[in-house]
Amino acid sequence: MSSDRALAAALWCARQQGGAVAKDAADGIDGTDQAYAVQRESWSLAGMARGGWKVGATSAFAQERLGLIAPAIAPMWAPEFAESPTAFAMPADQHTSVESEFAFRFGSGLPARAEPYAMDEVLDAVEAVLPAIEIVGCRFEGGFVGLGAERLISDLVANKAWVHGPSHADWRGRDFKDHAVSLTRNGETIAEGTGSAALGDPFNVLKWTADTLSAMGEGLAAGEVVTTGTCTGIEPVSPGDVMVADFGDLGSVEIRFEAA
Repeated sequence: MSSDRALAAALWCARQQGGAVAKDAADGIDGTDQAYAVQRESWSLAGMARGGWKVGATSAFAQERLGLIAPAIAPMWAPEFAESPTAFAMPADQHTSVESEFAFRFGSGLPARAEPYAMDEVLDAVEAVLPAIEIVGCRFEGGFVGLGAERLISDLVANKAWVHGPSHADWRGRDFKDHAVSLTRNGETIAEGTGSAALGDPFNVLKWTADTLSAMGEGLAAGEVVTTGTCTGIEPVSPGDVMVADFGDLGSVEIRFEAA
């Protein structure tokens, strides 16, 4: 078994069964290209339909927390999607946290191509916006501190699950940059932000995604979602917590966390 596949297998096992992988298991990863190669090995292990893409580290806060200087991307699996309200059983040792994010569902695909996509082309392919919480966690021992780009990317950019609120087809004309989002834990507000946290505008994340996937030889497929990065930071959760992300007139997303 290649070293890339062995690391992917260890991370996938931890994702499915709990536990953590030693940080030094990734010491041989030489740059982000190899980290994405490890990630691709995980795709082959998943055996699940892809439901979309997560883009992480789109805010200065997240980049500082995770030790990145640019966003990173990973697939999300449709069986790990849920509609709000829902419950989530969290493993004890993977530093489970939540991120409040704008997500966009694509009504038509954006296939890989040589030239960059124009913003209008990207937005013309969008079908709807959805308020969402991404559940994230680190499958490496020690959690997110000092993780670095190679480990984060290898670990599917820490994606665990994705929970969405109502779908809105009337998204055009909205200013997502200034759209407020708040996050509460057990009824108490713990974080607030706006869409501008995501590369200045969630639309910028959508274009970055289309162009980045093209460079990887991938494309966005009709029906897939792109979740654009946290507006309210990366907030840890514990069993018993009820987390609610409030997106104003777009609705809210609620998750009750339970011990696995």
